Amino acid sequence: MRYTLYLAWLLAAVGTLMSLYFSAVRHYEPCQLCWFQRIALFPLALILAIAAFRGFTEIALYTIPLVVIGLFFSSYQIAIQEIPGWNPIDLCGKGISCSQKVDIGLGPITIPMLSTILFLLIGILLFTAWRSGKRGKKRR
Repeated sequence: MRYTLYLAWLLAAVGTLMSLYFSAVRHYEPCQLCWFQRIALFPLALILAIAAFRGFTEIALYTIPLVVIGLFFSSYQIAIQEIPGWNPIDLCGKGISCSQKVDIGLGPITIPMLSTILFLLIGILLFTAWRSGKRGKKRR
């Protein structure tokens, strides 16, 4: 698919803007796990913008680790929010509780759920871009 990198960049940019919106406009203080997810997401917006502009599909090999890290932390946060009393590794630290569910106006959907969906979609798009770039090189 021709526009997979652009779509992956668009998702990363929207995710970054939404994260900043929740903290700067709605004044939701990010917990420790949210910060880890941001650390994985924010560079993706910049890196994927450059890669999409240049058509560099091999970037997937370098950005997939960021996607996996973001997926790990968002999935872990969903688990500690949805399974009462479960927190085998206390990654949250001091401050806001990572198990606290914040109402964002989407019913039962929480910020970590949106983050997990976002990282999954970006990962699928990056894998698709990498595979299509790999096939394009074989044809030459």
